[in-house]
Amino acid sequence: MKHLGELQSRFQKFILEPGNEHRISWVDGGGRASAGYQLSVYANAYVARLKEVLTNDYPALSMAISGDHFDLLTEGYIRKHPSHFFSLRDFGCRFPDYLSEQVDPNPDIHDLAWLAELAKFEWTLGQAFDAADCNLVTEREVASIPADAWPMLRFGFCPCVRRIDLEWNVPTIWKALTADPPLEVESICTQTHNDAWLIWRQDLVTRFRSLEEDEQLALDSLRYGATFEDACEILASRINLDSVSMRAAGLLKGWIRQGLITEVIPAS
Repeated sequence: MKHLGELQSRFQKFILEPGNEHRISWVDGGGRASAGYQLSVYANAYVARLKEVLTNDYPALSMAISGDHFDLLTEGYIRKHPSHFFSLRDFGCRFPDYLSEQVDPNPDIHDLAWLAELAKFEWTLGQAFDAADCNLVTEREVASIPADAWPMLRFGFCPCVRRIDLEWNVPTIWKALTADPPLEVESICTQTHNDAWLIWRQDLVTRFRSLEEDEQLALDSLRYGATFEDACEILASRINLDSVSMRAAGLLKGWIRQGLITEVIPAS
């Protein structure tokens, strides 16, 4: 009898590397089915499970194109990016980039330039939903902070908070494709600029909304460690100086109510 570890290694190699059918002498071919057929049951089940994972991670994407085309794309992805993750949750992380590479050379999806962005949007939704729970800051806690401490304050944000920039109207496309029944929708490119979007989880519901430029810049700066004073200076470069304090307060209150902020960090 061969060593168990060697058998396991050969079995894994057969499953992960299609085309090894001729190297299966280590399998007993007795019984009703050949050795190749016996192993193919496991190999096909493995690929089918990975396809199922991608379909679950990208439901709108699987609706956007025909089943045959989606199958071909998932098979190509599985071949190019075999799973090296302990959790299947991470397996589809490269699918948006893979689609970006496939759009131009693939005649079946050549006219669907927004597919990669739709995949990016869906993946980000999933990441926001799966992010770790955390304790959130309340409005009462923020209201108790002395006025002279505000300029140097920094903020911690919930791991579920995500920011993406989109060239296409993929949130609208996503909502139409995931409706019951799915709705017809037109793809629209912004042409001149990318739209900023915020994605997060609140009360076990994944949410998303577009951001105006001043909010996007202020939020991005605070997420990367800027002080409240820094964020106010960014707002002052975009809106009337007299409106900065009200705008900053309004944005902060909105972020707190939406469950984005986990910590207020005083100056060290």
